[in-house]
Amino acid sequence: MDSEAKDAPWGDDHDREPALSESQPAAFLAALAGHRAEIGTAHPLAIVIVRLDRFQFACETIGSRRTRLLRAEVKSRIAGVGVMPAVMHWLSPADLGIACLLPATTEEMAELSQSIATALRLPYSVDGFELFLSCSIGTAIDSPESATERNLQQAFDAMLQINRRGGGGIANASQPVTPRMVTLLAALPEAVSRGEFSLQLQPRALFDTAEIAAYTVRLRWHHPVLGRISPQDFLPAVEALGMMREVGHWLVQQLLQLIQESKHVAKVQFTLLASSPQLLADDAITMLQRAVETSGISPDRLCVEVPVQCIGAVADATQKAARLHDCGIQISLSDFTDDQVSRHALALVAPDMVMLDARHLGSSAQARDAASLLRAACVFARSRGVAVHARGVET
Repeated sequence: MDSEAKDAPWGDDHDREPALSESQPAAFLAALAGHRAEIGTAHPLAIVIVRLDRFQFACETIGSRRTRLLRAEVKSRIAGVGVMPAVMHWLSPADLGIACLLPATTEEMAELSQSIATALRLPYSVDGFELFLSCSIGTAIDSPESATERNLQQAFDAMLQINRRGGGGIANASQPVTPRMVTLLAALPEAVSRGEFSLQLQPRALFDTAEIAAYTVRLRWHHPVLGRISPQDFLPAVEALGMMREVGHWLVQQLLQLIQESKHVAKVQFTLLASSPQLLADDAITMLQRAVETSGISPDRLCVEVPVQCIGAVADATQKAARLHDCGIQISLSDFTDDQVSRHALALVAPDMVMLDARHLGSSAQARDAASLLRAACVFARSRGVAVHARGVET
């Protein structure tokens, strides 16, 4: 059995977050009040909230001592971009509050935020560990006409707008928010030509040797203004605009190039996620077949992963699966469990492997029989000669 790192099918899960509690910003507000007492209220301050995206995962890897060094480096970099903060205080392990003299214009505030983001994106070297961090930034003006606590909360809420969309961006609380889908529909048509899409590779390892056996390929979009946009946000817009074929073609071409370039390093498999029935349309399968034939790659290095729930929505699923198998492309069924839907999907497409979802085992939200259902699914799949992988077992 293989294991795959914890993830969501098309992007990262973001839990609903509460407003700042009274205790979190207390030290920040106290320091800000002291600064106000010294300089008066003639000059408004810019409040900047920086969240280090996925910082918890980095901390779990490097340990508490290196985490302290990393946080100190973050503060040093911010001070180094010429911010001259009046106040800089950690509001939580990943959230840094900054107050500095307000730039003359909103444009300058945007430049300030962008300078901070650029400085924090550079690689960190901590005791032999190299880390890369993105950040979600929210800004607000601390004007004397409104309560500082409210201004801080507005900057925090602006930061959360970015973080919940995948992070890696900047939001200003004073600027009206354009409806999300309208913004994406306007930005998407030129995204491919502008080079805003990229591939993220998630490794899958063997239990017994920890050897990397495959990579799951995930499509990512980073807009220069909107920041990192979660696939669950932009994929519906891609479908609505009829761009699935264009984006799919770009993804396949990038992947084929990657497979070609890596063939002398390791013969690992790459898995494409097909969570939409459009990705299993006749023209999409034809595109995959032609791509394999013309590239000269070994077709078993390519796998298409389909959620079991999608199989019922795919017309002629058995015939389409046979077309993929005929040219050597493998098939994986994700979200496989011990139920009738999963068994029916397995019978229809005869997959080479199934993917179990073990990410939330043991949590209070899981049904008591969740573990036994996965065990039964594993036994059932293996009895049919199908390989079994598990997502999230390392957690």
